[in-house]
Amino acid sequence: MLEKVLKYISLLQKEKYMNSLFDLFERTHLEPAKHNDNTYEYYNISARTDISKVRDILEKWFYNYPEEEKKELKSRFKKDFDSSFFELFLYELFCKLGYNIIIHPDLPSSPKKPDFLISKNDLEIYIEAKIVKSKTMEQEAFERKRNELYDNLNKLNTKDFLLNIEHLCFLSQKQPSTKGMIKYIEEELQKIAPNILREELEKNGIENLPKIEYKNRDVHMIVSPIPISPSAREEKIRPIGIYPAEAFWGGGEESLKESIEKKAKRYGKLDKPFIVCLNSLDIRTSGKIDVDNAIWGTLAFSWSTNPESKDEKWIRQLDGVFYDKKGVRLKNLTGIFVSKVCPHNVPVANYWLYEHPFSENKMDFNKIGLKFNYISEGKIIDNTGDNIGDILEIPKDWLT
Repeated sequence: MLEKVLKYISLLQKEKYMNSLFDLFERTHLEPAKHNDNTYEYYNISARTDISKVRDILEKWFYNYPEEEKKELKSRFKKDFDSSFFELFLYELFCKLGYNIIIHPDLPSSPKKPDFLISKNDLEIYIEAKIVKSKTMEQEAFERKRNELYDNLNKLNTKDFLLNIEHLCFLSQKQPSTKGMIKYIEEELQKIAPNILREELEKNGIENLPKIEYKNRDVHMIVSPIPISPSAREEKIRPIGIYPAEAFWGGGEESLKESIEKKAKRYGKLDKPFIVCLNSLDIRTSGKIDVDNAIWGTLAFSWSTNPESKDEKWIRQLDGVFYDKKGVRLKNLTGIFVSKVCPHNVPVANYWLYEHPFSENKMDFNKIGLKFNYISEGKIIDNTGDNIGDILEIPKDWLT
């Protein structure tokens, strides 16, 4: 009898595990994530309070997801956390707005299937979700290579200093070995008295810190040691304190436009309104200015050469996704939703929803339940959505 009870309990636990997004076990891992950690795996093992709260929210959303789709979504979470998170976020968002949702609906004119068909009263909308990162395969490979070096360098043994990485250059295609690098830097740090260096830092500033240079056939790196205050030296820390700054020209408008165009053309002519939803993880896309430039056209300053009437004003150039120098574009598209949402910022994340003024599949955007941007009498009416926390019923201070 006891054996049957235990077997029954085991089956219940297995069923509960299969229906959950994360594994069920007691967590003790309190370390911060490494640069190259698989995001799902880290969320699965972490016992940190903030991660636990995020995991609880994602588990709650996953519980509401259709039973027959859970296995496939969980599998994708393990391989591509960002895109799977965004799809689950959108599903929960539209559920909370009162929509019925069909996942991967059939289309009358294409064998391809969009992510969702949402419906409420007399409103039906196809939804397509996409992550925007604007990184080539080569760039992503370089980041993995760089991140592995950072993760290994963070194993360096020192409680007296943080490292400011002033210069990092890969000299070959190989992944650099960090064993000799770590040994060399540790030896150089032992030659420096942290208290004396701290006094020099206060007098002369960070620019005059000593440099430690390391070079072999695969990598060239220069770091400067920053002394830690005596009271904090017994705490376990990651040695890298300052990473090299990334520099780039321009914003993320082009990556947004490319993603919108690709998705808008994917299904051809549609029988219902169609909204492309983008989650921009591109560091170059800072906010509404960049998104507006992609949607409405790049903002430019205009003036007349007439000295009596300069007529100075801001205008939109003809290079937006809805309209360019050749005229109206992507008419099968009804609207565009852009966000910069991640698991930790859900209730405070902003979004921007745009109505296509020349769409062939028009709809009443006032019925959607989200704030939106549109054109009225030739003027752009701006609205930034700041109510995700209210819709999803998550307080803004949920992680504190």
